Amino acid sequence: MPTWPESRTFGPDLHHNHTPPVADRFGGGRTQSRTVWARTSHVVAALVLVVCAAATASAQVRVGVAWDPNADGLTAGYRVMVGTIPGVYVAQSDVGMQTSLALDLPLGQVYYVAVCAYTVTGLLGPSSGEVAIDLAAPPAAPTDFRASVNGSQATLAWGPPPGASLPTQYLLTVGRAPGAADVVSRYPLGLVSSVSGGLPQGHYYARIQASNILGPGQYSPEISFQINSSYGPASPVGLSATWQGTVAILSWSAPPGAVGGDAPSTYLLEAGRASGSSDVAAFNVGNLTSYATDVPLGTYYVRVRGVNALGVSGPSNEIVVQGRGGPGRPTGLSSSGSGSVVTLRWNAPGTGAPPTGYVIEAGSAPGLSDLIVVPVGNQTTVATTAPPGTYYVRVRAANARGTGDPSTEIVVRR
Repeated sequence: MPTWPESRTFGPDLHHNHTPPVADRFGGGRTQSRTVWARTSHVVAALVLVVCAAATASAQVRVGVAWDPNADGLTAGYRVMVGTIPGVYVAQSDVGMQTSLALDLPLGQVYYVAVCAYTVTGLLGPSSGEVAIDLAAPPAAPTDFRASVNGSQATLAWGPPPGASLPTQYLLTVGRAPGAADVVSRYPLGLVSSVSGGLPQGHYYARIQASNILGPGQYSPEISFQINSSYGPASPVGLSATWQGTVAILSWSAPPGAVGGDAPSTYLLEAGRASGSSDVAAFNVGNLTSYATDVPLGTYYVRVRGVNALGVSGPSNEIVVQGRGGPGRPTGLSSSGSGSVVTLRWNAPGTGAPPTGYVIEAGSAPGLSDLIVVPVGNQTTVATTAPPGTYYVRVRAANARGTGDPSTEIVVRR
């Protein structure tokens, strides 16, 4: 029974579980088989398709068809029929009593093959079920990709891809992060439907492809699984925010393909005033994948974590949430006056909610407000006195939701 090399992370106990394919009757490397039960003359027969993964110099693929012989005593021979339209056959081969035929088919077409038996008088029986051979495209993605874990042993299983493009082998990719391939990358498994092996403790992310002579097809959806119960759940994905007025609706998704200890049972929501921090909030929202909250004015960094009996996951993607409902920036701040008198004028914000008042800030250096921070009510002109010096001044609009961002700073000298 084949195993993966011991140098791979999957250990030497890896094994494939499958029914052995039909023998390669025509040579040329790996084969695949597909059986379609159909009625020929007087008796049920099996039509078996064998595709050899070797192209000729003229971009053709040698395809073999084989079938079980009839046992009715009336069959004198068989006829193989090939076409590029279902039920319409443009080529026929009388093969006598042999039960296989090699066909060289050009790439770039979908072919339809059927077999019928005939008697010594030339009477044809009904044809077998038709088999489609897609030589125009690689196989589609395998279906129902799934994982199960027993201790340190992981078993991955899948179903065949849909469509007529049949695989000759499957390629497995496993990594330690979403989209990664640091464990194995497109590892050839042959024509099997499951694979198992031992892994060190950790989180793993896997995807599978079907492949044939035309190349590998698309990846299956990625799944995740974990080895060793000392690890907690996998991280949630896809955190985003939508708005209804000043209320942010945070939404996320469970880890894709998470099973067993990988699956969160509840979620922890974190928010902070800096990336990675949780100084504003950190609380469990239960088994929800969305949460609505009224966000105060300010800038917040938000992420979510999965929680289960084994622990807490790493963070999801982090998003920045900007509180809404406050006024925008005042515009056009200017100063005038002489002597110790200073008159400040500005315009109401053109964005955000209407202000109910303004706050003047002045500092001894750019960006500082170490000299004054004073509310002046809902007016856009203020006269005051100032001792000699240089002042860095800005104004903010305010309402019940809070104080907005500052206007452009100006320099006032007296």
